[in-house]
Amino acid sequence: MRWSPGMTFGVRFFLCLMLFSVLFWAFSLHEHLGPVQRTIAKLSANAARWSGGGAQARGDDILIKTMVMTVNHECTGIFVCVLFASFVLAYPASWSSRLIGMSIGIPLFFTVNVFRLAMLARIVEVYPNAFFYLHEYVWQGIFMLFVLVGSIAWAERFG
Repeated sequence: MRWSPGMTFGVRFFLCLMLFSVLFWAFSLHEHLGPVQRTIAKLSANAARWSGGGAQARGDDILIKTMVMTVNHECTGIFVCVLFASFVLAYPASWSSRLIGMSIGIPLFFTVNVFRLAMLARIVEVYPNAFFYLHEYVWQGIFMLFVLVGSIAWAERFG
């Protein structure tokens, strides 16, 4: 039995996700993201201040009037990048197209993540009770939408 192109892509996508997950676990990557976490905290606090807020970065933390936002490994956007990279690697395209996709997509997701945290820091200052909902639900959906749109846009342009 021959697999359809969609089935082949689906299996390759799943295998890429599994490989990234195993590598993440095997190399304890979450224990090595401290410099990334601190950079994201600093950039996000700066962006929040540029928009009129009072956020300050201290290590992995973003300090706001009533709250401390800790940028842990899950807040780095690494899992969003893994999802996008898995799509790009699984999609039937040339290696140069894949390289272009990742060299544009991953920095873009990093930038969106900094904006996300800056926006959350600003919201905490004005509507602290909205933080949990926006962090756990709204931004998860927005990130998935970015991955979907970014993946489709890349596939249509380069795939």
